[in-house]
Amino acid sequence: MVKILTLSAETAQPYFDQIVEIYRSAFTVPPYNDDLGDVLTFSGRLPYHARWKGFHCVAAVDQEGEALPVVGFAYGFSSHPDTWWRMLVSEKMSQPMIQEWLEDCFEFVELAVTPAFQGRQIGGKLHDALLAGVKHRTAVLSTLQEETNALHLYRKRGWVNLLENFTFPGIHKPYLIMGLRLN
Repeated sequence: MVKILTLSAETAQPYFDQIVEIYRSAFTVPPYNDDLGDVLTFSGRLPYHARWKGFHCVAAVDQEGEALPVVGFAYGFSSHPDTWWRMLVSEKMSQPMIQEWLEDCFEFVELAVTPAFQGRQIGGKLHDALLAGVKHRTAVLSTLQEETNALHLYRKRGWVNLLENFTFPGIHKPYLIMGLRLN
């Protein structure tokens, strides 16, 4: 049985090592194929993001395991105009799109479930728990532009494509930028 924990920046810190391990296990396999450098970048980015305004994290813990290991997580934060991700995305959007999707939004940054626990609807529970109570008008995210379980989950939850074939510097795979109206 899996329980979803809602974590603040402070209460999430003891889980950071497990979250990084979940990221590694989920994203170093096809179709993502992240390498050690990507995992190390994520491990540095997570505590940095935890300091941002509106940081919100949820974790799925396996209650049947002896040490309650984390088997999945999701996190995001209130969007800020001067962040790397938002600056890159807004360059490709029209002013009306920026106003509609980015002016009052929550950035849905990461969602991952360890492979052994995938296919048990944990990703959907994490998604819903992360967005529960978010006070922003919209949420935005980027996801690999391939038919992945994540993309199916987002579409099923009502996310819409905002930008297609989006490439980030140094990454050669295309991404989708997606949005969800929250209020």
